[in-house]
Amino acid sequence: MTQSLKKFWQDERAAVAVEAVIIMPILAWLFVASFVFFDAFRTYNTSLKATYAVADFFSRQTEALSDTDIDGLNSVFQFLTRNTEGSEMRVTLIRRARNDYRLDWSYATGGRTRLRRADLVGLEDRLPIMERGERLFLVETFLPYVPAFNVGMAPQEFVNFTVTRPRFAHGTIRLNLS
Repeated sequence: MTQSLKKFWQDERAAVAVEAVIIMPILAWLFVASFVFFDAFRTYNTSLKATYAVADFFSRQTEALSDTDIDGLNSVFQFLTRNTEGSEMRVTLIRRARNDYRLDWSYATGGRTRLRRADLVGLEDRLPIMERGERLFLVETFLPYVPAFNVGMAPQEFVNFTVTRPRFAHGTIRLNLS
């Protein structure tokens, strides 16, 4: 018996096949996982760039905005991120009062809630230093992401927070709701 066990351990025929059976599932999982992580990174990066593009549009406004303008820009955001549904946007015009920040207006698309004064208190440390009377746009986008394969990454929502100053409008920019 010991002789046949010794012969079995020394036999190297089919060693490559056994190694392939062991390593192929690991290589396949690594390939799929790298695809999923790269896709998540690409989706987040695309959503960030699309948020900057939308925020740049708001920074160039000189006239009143309407809710249909913001809903249309949410559609542009969806197009740029290749997301057909589920993304949402919240746009807020904030001004600096004497010692605090005030909301001129806020509008959100989809089921997202508008920003309220109580919410603004929690965001003050993320806002840039502003002079009294200065205004800025806060553009927040929310993009759901579901991985194509289950490799340990849970579905999540990419949230972008972008602040931009109006370039040409020195007064307030109104929001006309229809």
